[in-house]
Parts: sequence; C-alpha cells; structure tokens
Amino acid sequence: MNRDYIARDPRTGKPLTTRRRKITAVNLAYTPGDGAWDAIPLDRILPLASGEIEAIEVIWKDSPKLLSRSDGIRALPRIRGGRSEGAHAALDLALLDIDPRLRIAGLASLPFCALQQTEHVFDHLHELLDDIDGGVRNAAAKCLVIVAPVFPSATEDTLRRELRLDDQRRNTAFEALKAVSGTWPEVAELHIDELIREEDDDLRARAAEILPRLTKHHSATLWDLIGWCLQDENVAVRRHAARSLAPLATHAPKVAQIALEFALFDEDTRVRNHALRAFKKLDPHSFQMRAIINDGSKHSDPGVRTACINMIPVIMTEAEARDMANTLLPQETDAKIIKILQDLMKDESLEGTEAEKNKYLAPAEKIIPEEGSLSMPPPGAFDAVKSLAEGENAEGGKGVETTAVGQKPDPVRRPTQDEIYYGDDEFEDEFEDDSEDDSEDDSKDSREPQSTP
Repeated sequence: MNRDYIARDPRTGKPLTTRRRKITAVNLAYTPGDGAWDAIPLDRILPLASGEIEAIEVIWKDSPKLLSRSDGIRALPRIRGGRSEGAHAALDLALLDIDPRLRIAGLASLPFCALQQTEHVFDHLHELLDDIDGGVRNAAAKCLVIVAPVFPSATEDTLRRELRLDDQRRNTAFEALKAVSGTWPEVAELHIDELIREEDDDLRARAAEILPRLTKHHSATLWDLIGWCLQDENVAVRRHAARSLAPLATHAPKVAQIALEFALFDEDTRVRNHALRAFKKLDPHSFQMRAIINDGSKHSDPGVRTACINMIPVIMTEAEARDMANTLLPQETDAKIIKILQDLMKDESLEGTEAEKNKYLAPAEKIIPEEGSLSMPPPGAFDAVKSLAEGENAEGGKGVETTAVGQKPDPVRRPTQDEIYYGDDEFEDEFEDDSEDDSEDDSKDSREPQSTP
C-alpha cells in the first residue's frame, strides 16, 4: 500500500505544515479504486482478465462475491514487475473488446497501468472519447482528466481536439487543462497561447480564466499572455485576465505595473476594480507608478480617481500635494473627492485646530533637578514648616506668616550696610572699647605742651 511521506519536526514529532496544496490528480493516477477485485489472488488475476477463467468467488467485507472478467481487468494495476507485459496485453484486449463493460473497466485501469507501459494505450483513449456508447465516452473523459497532468505529451493532441468540440466535451477538456496548469505550467501556457488566437469568444474567455492559476510561474510567456488578454476586444476575456493582476503584483510587481496601464483605464468597471486591487499592492514611489497616479487622478471613473488621489500624499511632499489638489479641485464634481482635495489643500500647521498645530511643535525637554540642588527642597521640608506654623498659632504666638492663594507676598527686606558691619553686639562692644582708648590717647596728647619749632 502506497503511503505519502510526511515531514515531521525532529523535536516535537508533529507534521510540518506548508501552504502548498496537494496535487490530487497525480495521486489518482497512482492509486486505483478499491473494490472486490482487490480480494482476487495475484495468480488468478491474469487468467480472469484475459478470459481464461469466466468467474471466481472471493470473500469481500465478510460476504462472498462472484467476480467476472471485468473485475479481473480492474485488478490489473496490482500486477507489477516481470508480469507487467501480460497485464498490458490483457488491458489492450479489454480496450478493444466489443463489450462496453470491458472497455469501461479497461479505462479505469489505464492510468495506473500506463505508468509501467504506455504503448498504444493513449491511442485507445483518443478513440474511445468518440465511442458510440455514452458510458464509455464518460469513462474516457474521466480518464483524460486523470492522465493529462501525468502524461502531458501523450495527451497533447487529444486535449487540443477536445478543447474545440461541443460544450460537454469542452468542459471536460478545460478541467483537464486546469489540472495540467498545476503540474506542467509550460504545457498549459502553450495551449492557452493557441486558444486566445481563436475567433471563438468562449474559447478565449475560458483560456484567460486559467491565467490566475499560473501567476506563481515566473515565465515571460505568461506575462505576454496576460498583456494580450487585457487588450482583447471581448470584455469577458479582459475580466478573467484582470483577475490575475492581484497575484501577479505579489510575485512579479514590475510586470504588474506594465499590465496595470491597460487595466486601470479600461472601459469596463469590473476590469478596473480588479486593477485597483493590484494597484494597492504595488510600490507607489516608482517612476511608472507616479505616472499612473498622475493620469489616474484625472480619470472619468470616480473609483480610479479616489484611489489615485489618496496616493498623492504618499508620493509627493506637502507643498506638492497642495499644488496638485489646487489644480484638480476646479474640475472635480464628486462630493467625496472634493472633500479629499480640500483636506489636501489644508495646512494644519497654520489653519488647523490647536491640537493639530501642536503636533508640529517640538516637545519641550523635561528637566529633572538633581538631588541636593537648591531647586529641590529636602523631603518633608514643607510639612515641617506647616506643622511649626500651626503649632505657634495654636499657642497664640506670632507663628509663620503665610500668604493666601492669589495674593502677592511682601517684599523681602534686605539689611543695610551699617547693619552688615555693626549689627553684631559683640562687634559693637569691641568697637566701643577701642573708641575709649583712642579718646584717652587724644586727651593725653592735648595736655602735653607743644614744642615750638
């Protein structure tokens, strides 16, 4: 039994999750359907599938089953190795058998048996798609969807023919082409390149519908296909091609900028809406995007004008944005866009509210006084003064003079120069003693007779 490999984290043992989706078409080709034929012994499969044995009885899900040749043909994928030649011969006979049940059983086993040997089996598939029996045609269509992404070269001509037939077979063929685009994008691009050149509008529209699936594939052919479809005369083709712009902006932004010039100014609203989604994902600072924004701000569609005008403050300075808004405002008729332009013309630093003006002011530096400086009083200083004032007032004393809120304090009286020199009592006493000594000396000098010269 085939089991898919599961990548696990070596530390936790849990499976590692990825965003990549599993391709189920390839798994279907490798995994045949379950049924009672799985209970047939290996040595009895080839005799039953080739018709040597008409029937065989097996136990399937706890009940007996009688199996016929068609069941043996469904069991052919179980045969591998050296006996694959016999299995291929039995399958070849079944696809050519007159009984439609055997042909249907052979188509069910064809995808897996073709992995071991492909000779003639795809030629039978090509023919059975035109079988006279409706059940065989349906089985062949299902087989084509499974094998197309696994064998794109072997089914190329068959798929090319089915894509150009009636609606029912065309639907199946486009389903197979979508499966091919997931595994072989180069092959899908070749088919789309041929289809968009057809005169049938439905063919071109369905081919363009597959383009978004291929945007992860970095191919110059794909970029050309998107550009051609965006210029198609059929609006359905342009709509499907425009759906690829948003994912293309993620994987190839420079190419998306070129394609955006066609889609953003398209006459169809849905095409422009898809283009606007891609427009928001692109870098507006590039030269090409600046040109698109300048042209789009004058577009006839209000949605395009709104998107481009909203980008003006991003790519321009405030002065340039005000000049651009002043140019666009006289010719604008939409009320919402007029409001946007008026806001662009407004200079908040001069005409805004007080809060808006304050945004343009530089914040003042926060000054934190150092500990122990004069501007920072010691902890508890105000509480000590307050308690002292309350205590003296309570005892009837003079207390500390306080100033009421809003009242100017009395000016501080400074000491005079005499008070500075003579204000100290001890200093005054010493000065008085010195003055007495000086007076006595003066009196002595006065009593002494003066000598004549």
